[in-house]
Amino acid sequence: MASGIEVNPEITELYNDMKLRKTHKYLIFYIKDKKSIELEVEGAAIKTSTKEECGEQFANLCAHLKDEARYVLYDFRFAIANGRVVNKLAFIFWSPDEGRIGSKMIYASSKDSLKQMFTGIGVEFQANDRSDLSYEDFAAEIEKKS
Repeated sequence: MASGIEVNPEITELYNDMKLRKTHKYLIFYIKDKKSIELEVEGAAIKTSTKEECGEQFANLCAHLKDEARYVLYDFRFAIANGRVVNKLAFIFWSPDEGRIGSKMIYASSKDSLKQMFTGIGVEFQANDRSDLSYEDFAAEIEKKS
């Protein structure tokens, strides 16, 4: 809590449910009133088995991201060429260049407090504009780390 922003304790439960029970495809978090990190959007528990299906869900996630910073958990799950299933949770820090400077600073300084709640995160990404939100690039990185 270096920034003074508290993390809602329910977020740990949401994360554990997502990790262990696959209750959500993605979760989006925001900072409420410069006081606490809260859940903003829950993506339905959709099981994906191909890169295409996973990419469609990633596009649904991206549609929720606007011009303000957000934290995202995304469950990458798809089969690769050899038939092996890749399954990794990724933490994505969305901090768009066109966002307000003060807001981006608060999000950047609060990121580690939130990440501490997420034990076992496979991969972390940062995106600063829409071109950084490339599903193909993320999936390739996930595949490399599996």
